[in-house]
Amino acid sequence: MFYTILDDLILYQSLTIKPSKYSNDELKLHNYFYNKTQIDPSYIISIEIEEEHFIFFFINKNDYFQAKRHLNSIRNEIKHRKVLIIRDDKILINFIFNLFADLYIDNVDIEINHIKGKYEISIYFLKDLNNYHIAVGKRGCYIKAINELFNKYIKFINCKTPLTIKCSVTV
Repeated sequence: MFYTILDDLILYQSLTIKPSKYSNDELKLHNYFYNKTQIDPSYIISIEIEEEHFIFFFINKNDYFQAKRHLNSIRNEIKHRKVLIIRDDKILINFIFNLFADLYIDNVDIEINHIKGKYEISIYFLKDLNNYHIAVGKRGCYIKAINELFNKYIKFINCKTPLTIKCSVTV
């Protein structure tokens, strides 16, 4: 597929996170995180997919590495949940890379699914299936959580662009 200016326009859209009102659980998580790290998270979003429970702590870019030092300790204390610390970024392509921060992404491609009326952003990993499996998650739960995050909480500032993210392996 050829790279177009339209791809550039889509990937560099400004976005914002619009979480619903915090639940009591998310307020407790906010207080816990602040007491643990002395960092005020921008947003906390909790998503449950099948039997997996994901907690996304979105952190200012300047505080990310300081917060990341506490990640193992937080994961040990918050059992039975997948805890993620994500850099908060307002540009779509940067945000996508932040969601897959520790993985080597080979390419990002945009396709239009005319049947669903959505853009599909494909994230390609090299033949290393380990990176692909980490990106998709156990039973595909992580990529489903990412898509739910985009469907419910991520809004584009300039337009309404429904999109789906999928992972693939470069052959």
